[in-house]
Amino acid sequence: MVRLLVVGRGAREHAIAHKALLSKNMEVYVAPGNAGMKEPIRRVPIEETDFSRLRDFVRQNKIDYVIVGPEAPIARGVYDDLHDVAKVIAPPQKLAFLESSKAKAKQFMETIGVPTASAVVFERMRQADAEAYLQGAAYPIVVKASGLAGGKGVLVAQNNEEALSFLRECFSGVRFGSAGHTVVIEEFLLGEERSVILLSDGKGYVIFPAARDYKRLGDGDQGPNTGGMGGYAPADTSQWIESVREKVIEPTLYALRQAGTPYRGFLFIGLMKVEEEPYVLEYNVRLGDPEAQLILPLVENSMEEILYYYTIQKLSELKLRLRPGFSVGVVAATRGYPESPQKGQLIALPSTEEGGARLEANEYVYWAGVEADESGKLRTTGGRAYTVVGLGETLEVARQRAYAGLEKLPFESRHYRTDIAKG
Repeated sequence: MVRLLVVGRGAREHAIAHKALLSKNMEVYVAPGNAGMKEPIRRVPIEETDFSRLRDFVRQNKIDYVIVGPEAPIARGVYDDLHDVAKVIAPPQKLAFLESSKAKAKQFMETIGVPTASAVVFERMRQADAEAYLQGAAYPIVVKASGLAGGKGVLVAQNNEEALSFLRECFSGVRFGSAGHTVVIEEFLLGEERSVILLSDGKGYVIFPAARDYKRLGDGDQGPNTGGMGGYAPADTSQWIESVREKVIEPTLYALRQAGTPYRGFLFIGLMKVEEEPYVLEYNVRLGDPEAQLILPLVENSMEEILYYYTIQKLSELKLRLRPGFSVGVVAATRGYPESPQKGQLIALPSTEEGGARLEANEYVYWAGVEADESGKLRTTGGRAYTVVGLGETLEVARQRAYAGLEKLPFESRHYRTDIAKG
């Protein structure tokens, strides 16, 4: 029996655990998980960054693999702390800059020549220069907090007033703490966002189906940026993915190998498709959320098989088998998300199978911001509560199943987009 520990508490980690459960030959633990995850998933009450306790658990329970979901433990060095006691699916701390510093990542992109938006970087001691730059800029323009901000540190400013307000909130630490003390200001690219995720073993890699993520809170891409309100996969042709491979993936991995730091783990590349050309918006050193929930149900290879090829560094030889059709995912969040999310709403809970994930054939729910109250009922903890995923032979069928699943899980003041994968 292969033992897997998934580090994290959200819907992405639930999707990873669910995928592993389907292997039949895997014992699956999640630390710390959430109350929506059910047996045979085994929840472990250890926080994601409590490396000492995680290490003890891994050793005592003879864990074979550790898949790290969120960015914070990777940025703090979870690989470096655990890689001698288990196979850790995450890059070392020295490569976390690809996500934890948008300023350094932008410099890396420009150095290796991958297509990306032109940008300037300002430290908070240069606030006057940054404000002067914005005064003379063309709008819309993109302003980003350089550090980790939970997917909420980006503003597409339509005018100077919006940009200045966001810039001052970043530099003051009001919104993002020290993560906003360095700011990246980028040209606005007009196109459609794409998420391309690969798994690299340090020598070769396998690319998963591209996804489209809807980051804005409201229908029609209105409202503030969020951690993601849903999406669909696959979202593009193999021809376009080949373009991404040639212009982005190969140069990125080659540069890291040449620097003596070959990349191992999941690498998420956020892209803007501009008239068929891929432009890199960001790197994430992990699986995406909600992308993981969209992609993993489409992959027919077992988690055990994928991890085996990862271990022997033969991912380039792995033949990825995909379920025909599409997946559509819709995120339900609490009122006030992302700025001041409410919590405590009771969720009507239907019966579920497969570790709390399966609603019925081709309908899945992956739990995130939920907890059990004193009576054992499920309540929201604020923010994104769950992702419902529908699978179908066409995009429209998958969409209908996702929204049908959503109706099985109502709670007061629930917010979700109604236009995911529409049109």
